[in-house]
Amino acid sequence: MPEEKLVQQAEVVTKQIKIALIERDVTQRRLSVIIGELPQQVSRAINGGMDPKSRRIRQKIYKVLKMEEEE
Repeated sequence: MPEEKLVQQAEVVTKQIKIALIERDVTQRRLSVIIGELPQQVSRAINGGMDPKSRRIRQKIYKVLKMEEEE
């Protein structure tokens, strides 16, 4: 059960970030340039990566997109 909750929460965060990107007319590739990370790393972070690097990248994303922290 805990794994299911993690997966569900990751899906929610993914949707919220993608909606914020669309609302601001910013692509993931452009976002990666803005925050100084590789596109692959940004994609992993957006899609729920739980490693420390992905978490740090999500913090940058929340700040740049002016989102509240979701974790």
